[in-house]
Amino acid sequence: MTVFMPISSLTNYNNVLLEVDNGKEVVLTKNGRSKYAVVDVETWQYTTSILRFLSDMKAVDEEMESGGKWHTHEEMLQRLSAVKDLLP
Repeated sequence: MTVFMPISSLTNYNNVLLEVDNGKEVVLTKNGRSKYAVVDVETWQYTTSILRFLSDMKAVDEEMESGGKWHTHEEMLQRLSAVKDLLP
């Protein structure tokens, strides 16, 4: 669940961090618009790992579509194993 708070909430940052500790993402707003996101490190690491994986898969797909190297089932399983431990 995402909680929206004005950036002025940082004056009492403990309240912001309590929301994050409770498993929520906090979006800080400035002038009524979303500006920053605060998440716990585990969520951030998971998200960045998934983005790297998806970027890698897109590169493989583009390589294959342009007539480049096709990857074996084993090669793809090896790429998947790099992120399988991160999945919930």
